[in-house]
This record gives sequence, structure tokens and C-alpha cells, in this order.
Amino acid sequence: MRHLFLCAVLLAVPPFVPAYAQTEARDVEVDDVANAKAAYLEARYEKAMELARPHAEQGNAEAQMLLGSLYTNGHGVDVNTDEAARWFSRAAAQGNANAQYLYGMLLEYGGVKGASSEKARASFLAAARQGHLPAQTELGMMLAAGSGGPRDFASAADWFEKAAAQGDPDAQYYLGTLLASGSGRPQNHTEAALFFTLSADQGHAEANYQLGLMLQDGVGVEKDASAAARRFRTAADRGLPDAQTSLGFAYLNGEGVERNDTLAAKWFVEAALRGNALAQERLARLFFLGQGVTRDITAALLWHSLAERGGITDETLKNAMEPEITPEIRAKVAEQLEKLDADRARNASTGPD
Repeated sequence: MRHLFLCAVLLAVPPFVPAYAQTEARDVEVDDVANAKAAYLEARYEKAMELARPHAEQGNAEAQMLLGSLYTNGHGVDVNTDEAARWFSRAAAQGNANAQYLYGMLLEYGGVKGASSEKARASFLAAARQGHLPAQTELGMMLAAGSGGPRDFASAADWFEKAAAQGDPDAQYYLGTLLASGSGRPQNHTEAALFFTLSADQGHAEANYQLGLMLQDGVGVEKDASAAARRFRTAADRGLPDAQTSLGFAYLNGEGVERNDTLAAKWFVEAALRGNALAQERLARLFFLGQGVTRDITAALLWHSLAERGGITDETLKNAMEPEITPEIRAKVAEQLEKLDADRARNASTGPD
């Protein structure tokens, strides 16, 4: 018994290490972690792992962050979000704001074991309180959506304001939406337009679209069809279907741009392929009329059918097409719709690459 007790005491008392040896150990640790980071940046991932792992296991937060990044991205190892979360959580527990943010991202979006929106929200909050910009925006989004806890538009606006003041385009956009709707802040279209502009000028697609709508209608800003079309074009170029549809209508009606049916059809096609029902309905009309495109009753029926699936019914167009729709055309469109459904089902089952 005494022998066991002495062992316990000896284990509990750290051995004496000369000060110079402690300094040398710290220097080695700093050098190894710095070299591990350099190896990571040079895509020498195995070396980065070799240098970082011992120090990560000993509690070095930067080394733990590096291992988390390697496992998240599959650099030098197979992607393993659970392992990444384990390392990020250890660094987060030491108060590392970047780790708290990345741990929150994996908890919310990474599908890791034991994840929950409540845990993600708490991790974002810890990082946001340290001034972490992306965490402030993520926290604001969760508060606004009521994800991981009660919905709180006022607190969401507070966090968006903090991040927006530091120039974050997402925060500027979301703050604009709250001001436009009067959620968490008194409704103020002028201020909403200001924040949409700040975000849009950094290339934010949704902000450009919303600002385009305000310019189109003269809400919060002076009405300007040309400026609206430019904003729609910026968002459309970034693949936003609603903006592509609005730009299509601008070309179709000659609002802010010179009328051009061909360009109108082009943008309706872009939006229609992305599932915008309004663009699908308008494209069906263009194919029926041969406006901006070669007249094609089969294409008109296909896009009309897709628009109906999306909740837009055009009885006038339907009645106008009916006399020209042969059994062969109807069968061909049914076959095309069946193929589209099969493709969607296959993509849904396999998920993204």
C-alpha cells in the first residue's frame, strides 16, 4: 500500500526541469507548429500532420486547429468531419475563437456525430463575443431563423450591426432585410437600401437583386430603371434565378435597357433551368409566340407544364396552345418530364459530389 501511495505522489508531483530546458521545449514547439503551418501551405500535408500531431495531443491549440483543417478538407488523409470536430472542439475549449467558429460550422452544417443547432449556436456565440466576424454573422442568422434556440430578431440585428460595421457583406445584406421588413428594428427602407448598397458593392448577389427591386420601384431610393437593370445584371451573372428573371423582363419591356427579345429569352432560359416558375411561364409564352426564339409548341408545352408544377398557371396561354397540341407532342413532353423527374430523383439520392 505504501508503495502504491508513493507512486501516486510521485506521479502527482511534476519532475524538476531546468528553466533553460523548459525554454528549449517551448522553442521546439513553436518551431514545429510554425513549420507544420508552412508545410500545410506548401501542400506537404503528411509533413504538416507529422509535425503538428504531437503538439496537438499535448494541447497546443494552433496544432489542434491544423489537424482539424487537415481532416475537414481531406488533405493528406481521408475526409473525417468527426475527427475534425474533435480537434476543433479541443482548441475551442481553450478559447480559440477561430476554432469555436469552425467547430460551430461543423456542428451546424457538417453532419458530425452528436451535433445539434443548440451546440452550434453556443459555439458561434463564444466566438462572436471575442469579435470573430464570420461567427457574428452566423450567430445573427441563427437568431433570425430561430435555429438552436428562440427566434430573436432584435439580437440578430445587434450581431449583424457589429459585423456590418466591420464590412461583412453578408451581415450588411441580412441587416438590410431586417430593416426593410421591420424585424428587430423599426422599418426603414432608406437605411435598408444603404446596407444593401454596401453589400452589393462588394458583389453580394442577393443584395444586388434587392437593391435592384428598390431602384425599380423607387422604394428607399430614387427610382432609376437603368441602375436597377445594372444591379439585376450583376446578380444574374452570379446565377441568381430571381435576378435573371427580372433582367429578362427588363429586356422584354425595355425598362432601363434597350428592348431585346433575344436577350430576354436568354435570361428567362437561365432562370427557368434553375427552377424559377415565373421565368418558365414567360419562356413558354415566348416559344408559343416565337418571340426572341424559334417558335416551338413542344417547348412551349414543356415550360408551361413546369411552370404549373411551380404554382403558376396561365389559362390564357393554355387555351391558346390547346388546338396545336397533338397526341405526339403531348407524349413527347410527358416523356421529357418523366426523364427530368428521374434525373432529379437520381441526383437527390446520390447527393452532391
